[in-house]
Amino acid sequence: MATVRTPAEQQSIYRFMLKSLQEHPSEAVLYLNFEVSRFDDNEELQQCYQLLSKTDRQKLYDFFNSKSSSTRSYFRTQEAHYCKKPSNACRRFATEPRSITPKSSTRYTKQIQQPPSSPDPFFTQTSALIHSWKLKQKSKNQLGIELNVLIGGCAKLSQLIEIIHTLKNDKLVMETSWDIRLIHKLLHKAAEFSDSHSSNFDGVFSDITRFKSSYESKTCTLLLKLIKLNLNFSDAKGLVLGNAAVASLMQQWGIKPNVSIYNAFITVCAKTGQFDSAWRLVCGDKPVMAPHLPLKADSITCINLLTACAETGRYAEAKSLVLGDGDTASLVQQWGIKPNVAIYSAFITVCAKTGQFGSAWQLVCGDKPVMAPHLPLKADSITCMNLLTACAEMERFTEAESLVLGDGDTASLMQQWGIKPDVAIYNAFITVCAKTGQFDSAWQLVCGDKPMMTPHLALKTNQITCINLLTACAEMERFTEAKSLVLGDDDGDTVTASLMQQWGIKPDVAIYSAFITVCAKTGQFDSAWQLVCGDKPMMAPHLPLKANQITCTNLLSACAETGRYAEAKSLVLGDIAIASLMQQWGIKPNVAIYSAFITVCAKTGQFDSAWQLVCGGKPVMAPHLPLKADSITCMNLLSACAEAGRYAEAKSLVLGDGATASLMQQWGIEPDVAIYSAFITVCAKTGQFDSAWQLVCGDKPLMAPHLPLKADSITCMNLLTACAEMERFTEAESLVLGDGDTASLMQQWGIKPDVAIYNAFIKACIKAKQLDTGIWYLEKIMNKCNMSTLSQMHAQLAPLEKNNFASMIDKGITQGIYKKNVGLMNHCIDLHMDKIFEEHSGNDTHIQGVPLAFAKLLFCYHKKNNETKITSIITGYHGNNTLKNGMISFLKDEFGLEFIEDKFNSGMIVLSESTH
Repeated sequence: MATVRTPAEQQSIYRFMLKSLQEHPSEAVLYLNFEVSRFDDNEELQQCYQLLSKTDRQKLYDFFNSKSSSTRSYFRTQEAHYCKKPSNACRRFATEPRSITPKSSTRYTKQIQQPPSSPDPFFTQTSALIHSWKLKQKSKNQLGIELNVLIGGCAKLSQLIEIIHTLKNDKLVMETSWDIRLIHKLLHKAAEFSDSHSSNFDGVFSDITRFKSSYESKTCTLLLKLIKLNLNFSDAKGLVLGNAAVASLMQQWGIKPNVSIYNAFITVCAKTGQFDSAWRLVCGDKPVMAPHLPLKADSITCINLLTACAETGRYAEAKSLVLGDGDTASLVQQWGIKPNVAIYSAFITVCAKTGQFGSAWQLVCGDKPVMAPHLPLKADSITCMNLLTACAEMERFTEAESLVLGDGDTASLMQQWGIKPDVAIYNAFITVCAKTGQFDSAWQLVCGDKPMMTPHLALKTNQITCINLLTACAEMERFTEAKSLVLGDDDGDTVTASLMQQWGIKPDVAIYSAFITVCAKTGQFDSAWQLVCGDKPMMAPHLPLKANQITCTNLLSACAETGRYAEAKSLVLGDIAIASLMQQWGIKPNVAIYSAFITVCAKTGQFDSAWQLVCGGKPVMAPHLPLKADSITCMNLLSACAEAGRYAEAKSLVLGDGATASLMQQWGIEPDVAIYSAFITVCAKTGQFDSAWQLVCGDKPLMAPHLPLKADSITCMNLLTACAEMERFTEAESLVLGDGDTASLMQQWGIKPDVAIYNAFIKACIKAKQLDTGIWYLEKIMNKCNMSTLSQMHAQLAPLEKNNFASMIDKGITQGIYKKNVGLMNHCIDLHMDKIFEEHSGNDTHIQGVPLAFAKLLFCYHKKNNETKITSIITGYHGNNTLKNGMISFLKDEFGLEFIEDKFNSGMIVLSESTH
């Protein structure tokens, strides 16, 4: 039975500890952190430490870890009366029974004392320490301290796991109760390897929680951090919530949940896609945090919930949390929490992830902004970063420009808000430019007439700037600029240093890998290959920079884009007599690399080489091997099956045979909707329509509303492609339109058709020679549903009737479908939908352009109507400039007209002066 001590006795123990540790304050910090210190051999001190209350342990830790001498002086003044007399507290209490060790809640610094260098593996060193303890050569406390040092010396997660496994395999160790600081050291160290793959943490949680100790609330928070790295929701649930049959570990340990623990649990839910479990904590039938309960949500709860909303695409819940509705106060208001800039910034991230740009922009530029210079809350640089992320996601260049650069006559919003742009903000703006086809605006930041970042300015470019610029080069296919950035120029006569050299930035592996991506996108394979296999390689085993797995993955992407199978094979597989380049470089292939190699095989007609990786005589991925195929591998194999017309292999992969389990079953991979959708594509390419249709409408469907897997819009698109390939109008009709008495399959599945679905249906109708019937039904449905997408339908349909395009336009003008000028005014064709169609109702701030096929025919239409003086065309920035670049090529190839990008408006092309 535990001894109950009076407050006076507890105070006496605390005075003794404080007095003893004050003799060597710097050593006290080490002692309280369970590091090696001069107090380690003081058994009296150790016994008294075990008798301290949780509060007194925290007071000691706070006192000795206080960085400010003035603060420490203050504490000394407050505690001076404790230190007037020597205390014999240790002798008074040392012989008392200690069946229950008080819980410790000390917080630790990141000081790590490295162990003496030893060539022995970590399990050997751990075993030696355990052995000496068993021989009574060291006490349990000394063993804990030396284990702490050994743990601190782990440079790899695998080394930490060696220690844990060695400890758990010893019976006496597992029967002994250990100081909680040792458990915390294991958890802190595991958290240092956050860049390791989630699967590398498998089993670590269960191993650590098997150790006997006095677990406390802080331990639970650290365990949740470990679980988040492992992406294992079931462990988090078992720790915090338990289930009807089994109490949670926290209950078993006698630990009451607190807000910090629930907040950490929410972060696990966010990472593992378990939004509902997080939301139930505050809005379920039995909430655990609420204004009327002892535990109340705080601002961190709100930020973590918003992170979960962002990860799982839950805008409605995020809005109810932060903004509420016209008639309903926000949850934050109901909980009595004042929103702060961090909460609004997190909400902006949700908007970015869910396509709700307008809601984000309203926070700073709406009629009733919540952050502004004249309001208590003011936007900060993080707000701006998140807004730029939203601009990138929603391709809103205009707003990004107004935020960062402003206009000639108007200061930027950041200037108005008193926020100075930094390198991170400019880097984020470059990302917006990359996503919106505004390469020149990005390049101007570093190479314009008035650059914002250069060696002679306060702000200087960094490696992230270079990577983002390379991303923009890849998106806009600007190889010349990428080369000048990374490699410079050498034309034989003159050598120009790269921009990075001029800026004093050393290229690293990440930059070269990004440059390889540019080469892949621009067809410059040789320039990429030269980095690793040229006469003067930049990355090699004998050089400071060495290629890594990401380099290899990007090289394989370049091989796929340019159809270079031989190089991909030499990189990954090598030859009988020659080791692969990866072997020569000391790089172990992983599943991602093999999956990328499969993509190369799919693009180059080398199906058998891909299939050999999983089903050959010597497979490299299998259940009995260290590397195991995953769902991405399966997706890539299905793409290869589709390209090569290999239905049998696809079927064996996904469905198997009556007597034989599918390969995915054998590999322990559960098919998901994406895999079934990819299988449908194989069926479409190989004439196996019935196999595709059986997935959703067979006797034993695999995707249905009552099943865990449900068809989605991509499934429907792929099914319609299969209908078109096999001329199955009846099935296409039942999928999209249904019958008079029967709802369409999409209605039954709860999927709303969009323009892409309707376009795919039209193509199926054309292939099945049922165009008139399909359009009649479609127009009827769209009118009934008050859908305003008819203009987009016509834009897609018109090019399908090339020979009748002019008559279709003329007829459409009389029917009020097209504007009378059909986008032409003052010798300029505007290819935006709202300038061509009468009743187009797109997003006012992001009007779509017409498809390229339509644009080509429209130019010919106007040219034939005696309009020979077309001098400019407004294309916008749609689809990575597909429309703009496509029209430039078309006009040059078909009419010999040289159109170039307008110097003042990159969304417009103009007839060059030489053509004039």
